[in-house]
Amino acid sequence: MLYADLDHLKAINDRSGHCEGDRALIDAAKLLKTTYRESGIIARIGCDEFVVIPVGITGENMEKIVGRLQRNIENHNVTGKSKHTLSLSLGISHYDPGNPSSIDELIAQADKSMYEQKRLK
Repeated sequence: MLYADLDHLKAINDRSGHCEGDRALIDAAKLLKTTYRESGIIARIGCDEFVVIPVGITGENMEKIVGRLQRNIENHNVTGKSKHTLSLSLGISHYDPGNPSSIDELIAQADKSMYEQKRLK
């Protein structure tokens, strides 16, 4: 599971208005959608937070698809025409069939991992 938080949404809203903040959210959602397979589940679960469940992806492949997302964000920022620079903080959790977790536990683990990344930025 990938937990993504759109960085600096409040600053975008304050600096450029809520329409631009909405555009940042739409841009983030589009990047997630184009990065992950149609079989993946992508959901906005909070104001600026998204969860991706990449169906069929194993732990070792998760780093590859996170790297692909980062490249897509960089390309968006270089080629995009928006007033904002898009940045996402990401957290990852893994489902282990040998030690099953609930969806709530996976979200909590990924959220904690995301906040660690955000803290390091």
